[in-house]
Amino acid sequence: MEKTSLLVISTNKELQQNLRKELKEDYEVITFDNLLDGLDMLRESDFEVMLLDENLNWFTFDEAMKKVKGIGKDIFVLGLLSDENPARIKEIKMAGIYDYILKPINKREFDRLIDHVLNNIEILKEKRDLEKKLLIIEKEEEMIGQSNSIKQLKQMIEKVALGDTTVLILGENGVGKELVAKEIYRRSPRYRKPFITLNCAAISSNAIEAELFGYEKGAFTGANLSKKGIIEEAHTGTLFLDEIGELDVKTQAKLLRVIEYGELRRVGSSKTLKVDVRFIAATNKKLEDEVRRGNFRKDLYHRLTNFPIYVMPLKDRKEDIPLLVNYFLNKIVEELHKDMIVFSGEAMKYLIDYNYPGNVRELRNIIERIVILSNDRVISVEDLPLELKMKSDTLENKVVIGLGPLKQILEKEIYELAEVERVVIGMALQRTRWNKQETAKVLGIGRTTLYEKIKRYNLDRRLIEKEMM
Repeated sequence: MEKTSLLVISTNKELQQNLRKELKEDYEVITFDNLLDGLDMLRESDFEVMLLDENLNWFTFDEAMKKVKGIGKDIFVLGLLSDENPARIKEIKMAGIYDYILKPINKREFDRLIDHVLNNIEILKEKRDLEKKLLIIEKEEEMIGQSNSIKQLKQMIEKVALGDTTVLILGENGVGKELVAKEIYRRSPRYRKPFITLNCAAISSNAIEAELFGYEKGAFTGANLSKKGIIEEAHTGTLFLDEIGELDVKTQAKLLRVIEYGELRRVGSSKTLKVDVRFIAATNKKLEDEVRRGNFRKDLYHRLTNFPIYVMPLKDRKEDIPLLVNYFLNKIVEELHKDMIVFSGEAMKYLIDYNYPGNVRELRNIIERIVILSNDRVISVEDLPLELKMKSDTLENKVVIGLGPLKQILEKEIYELAEVERVVIGMALQRTRWNKQETAKVLGIGRTTLYEKIKRYNLDRRLIEKEMM
């Protein structure tokens, strides 16, 4: 077990020596006879507890504590006193020192006090972690969009957020199901209580039960200590279960009991614990199909679908794309400390026409990649990722140089394989601006093969341009 680190500040060398001797078995004791030197060490390293002797050169307890607090680290300070002088005790309280202990220290009393301090340190850490999580959630991406589907989604969130109804969020990967869950939490009375996320697909079926419900010491091999489950950690708050369709049937049964009765048992325990948790779940699966196949419990399905929310894929709300593009662009430029850039009208058209199989997540990744690679203030079509240019719907409105309007080509009844191949290669060459290495990569063929086909189908750019003059 890792030893607790103690930082001792005292001008008394004998006291320093005695403390190191008495405490060395259970604690890592670092001593300084000068407060400023001790504070330098505190800046560089983490300590749980500081022992501050009453005998400090040039500093009162109040002055010393102001300097300790100025470092900005969470550390519990204990005063070392020769006797329980009321004036000294009052000085300690006024300075914000946690507690005091008398010299010479009694090891048993010291251990008891340190146990109490360490328990409070854990509470403080949990509070700090929650504050950090809340700060992250507050800075999370907003729900950007002006489409009817987004407006309706926001209205549904407003209605369901105020109660404790279990919510099931449905939609394809990357549409922002977790963002919807966080928005429900942000608007709920449970805001500033714990918000915990668990991706059910990321944990093996063997481990998921212990992760959710916790376990008692000795419940299974390796369970050396009792541990709270995620549901207990979310007590009074909200638990978001992403990819709930991946839960095994046994765990589903236990989860249903928690949702319905607010009761759970840790693995290896016969004791029933009461919890107060709001559940929000999400999946990209069709759970009704999973119910028919026997992979998902019918009673849990009906419990979850009290209030289903469907998030539309990005391809079905394209009017939101310009807003999302500009939102991500501003956010990413700021994160990367780059100068502001803009998309040309033609480039934006490509972004709008693309179908985004990875939805909003894919759009964000595309914008980030473009910002990282771009050296220009204006993003043109040339700067767009190759796969976006190749898959854009705008192809139907384009002309394949040397072959004619693509729309007319597509409307022809082309039965000869060679003619189809000629069209595909011509499209690929045009999209890559006759970059043969990129074209070969897109088509999945070698460059030598590509050169042969270009020659066979008379697709050399110079010959085409000459013909068009």
